Amino acid sequence: MDVANVFVSIGVSDHVNGCDWWSTVLGRGPDRRPMPSCCEWDLTDRVLLQVLDNPKQGAVDVVSLRLDDLDAGIARLRGEGFSIDDPQKVPGFDTLRIATIADPDGNTLNLLGGE
Repeated sequence: MDVANVFVSIGVSDHVNGCDWWSTVLGRGPDRRPMPSCCEWDLTDRVLLQVLDNPKQGAVDVVSLRLDDLDAGIARLRGEGFSIDDPQKVPGFDTLRIATIADPDGNTLNLLGGE
C-alpha cells in the first residue's frame, strides 16, 4: 500500500470556534477550507489536520503532536491564555515528556517533546 497522505479529523460542535482554537494552537490559520464545514492544515508534507463542523464526523478525539521545542510551544500557548500543566516525563522513555490540553469539545491534544 502506497499512502500519499494521512488525514487526522477532529469533529467540533462550533466550527468557527473550533477552527479559531486550532488556529491559535498551531500559530496560523488553516491552509485551506475545502468545503464550508472543514478547515485544514498541512502539518507535514503528508499529514493533514482537519477540523469538521460535526463532532460525530471526527475520526479521532486525540491528537498528539511532537514538537521540536516543547517548552517554547507551551510558553507560546500560555501567552495566548491557555492553561497547561507543566510537562511530565513519560515512563519508559529517556527524555520524552507530555503536556495535555483539551479543545472546547473535549478533544485531547497531547504535546510531546523529546525522544
